[in-house]
Amino acid sequence: MFMLCYCNGSLAREGVRDEINKSKGITDKSWAEFDRAVDSTQVAGRSSPSDPAKIGVYFPLPENIPCANPGTWRYTYPAANGEIEETQDGWNIPHDDVRAIIESQALSMRMRSEALLSPDVHNGHKAQPRRLYFVGGGSKNTAIISIMAEVIGGFEGVYKLDIGSNACALGAAYYAAWAFERKSGEAFEDYVGEHWEEKSHVVRIGDAYKKGVWEEYGKIMKGFRMVEEEIMMMNSHL
Repeated sequence: MFMLCYCNGSLAREGVRDEINKSKGITDKSWAEFDRAVDSTQVAGRSSPSDPAKIGVYFPLPENIPCANPGTWRYTYPAANGEIEETQDGWNIPHDDVRAIIESQALSMRMRSEALLSPDVHNGHKAQPRRLYFVGGGSKNTAIISIMAEVIGGFEGVYKLDIGSNACALGAAYYAAWAFERKSGEAFEDYVGEHWEEKSHVVRIGDAYKKGVWEEYGKIMKGFRMVEEEIMMMNSHL
């Protein structure tokens, strides 16, 4: 088990949302244009399978995964030659940034969790998680969920925890209750298992793995890894 704590998560997505709203003359915090941009773009912002993939990295704050200063970087990655190029040519900004930011955040999670996953006979020997659970504010946006699920996979599907808007607070509450109520020698996991009612809190909201799409993101991840390495190299010289 491990935890990834990013500095640029929902804040970065909100920044892209604000930019696309601004381009449409919208002054509120609506996600409608953001969602429409997701629905109107294909994997990696391609118009056709032969187009280079668009890879964007968006850090309004200094980031620790990877270690980098604030900045926005846009690349293209033609898988045919396996080389990345930092360029905005071919980008429709800010429209293409919408899918790109979700994809890059999900690719980062997939890349870093990859070593913990083993091929499983039940999912056709693909090294991907069984289930994806979404909590918090991001879980309310189906557009965000759908892309992250396509990138990361999950052969048993996508699930949402219907526990309110703050899963971290719930976890802390469980710890407090365990500290006061636990039996002698009772582990925290055993306490939660006894009191947690999954059927009343967990809802399956759809499929995650899409044949061909998950594999395509696996190819794009090679370019994403090179993008991260180049960004870290640039930051090391600052």
